[in-house]
Amino acid sequence: MSIITIEQAKQNLNVFHDEDDANLQLLLDGAEDEASQYLGMESLNALVDQATGKLPASVTTGVMILLQSSYQASPDDALKLRNAAEIKLTPYRIGWGI
Repeated sequence: MSIITIEQAKQNLNVFHDEDDANLQLLLDGAEDEASQYLGMESLNALVDQATGKLPASVTTGVMILLQSSYQASPDDALKLRNAAEIKLTPYRIGWGI
């Protein structure tokens, strides 16, 4: 189950119907998993603010950009979006392997 809700994802993507919910949930789960792998974390749960129950805004934005790259983007735009997501996520990255 994702930290970011399907409702948040649909709002971000301007999706106003329920027909794609199962596909969107799968892509959202994948985007969160990809973000956690990029960050070198087992999951994004470690970044959740205990007071608010939310991820940092830039991490949420990074995940949403990854979701958009999978759901709406052309192949050329997908690469640009993925690069933008990395920019948002990089400050939270651990274990750079250097």
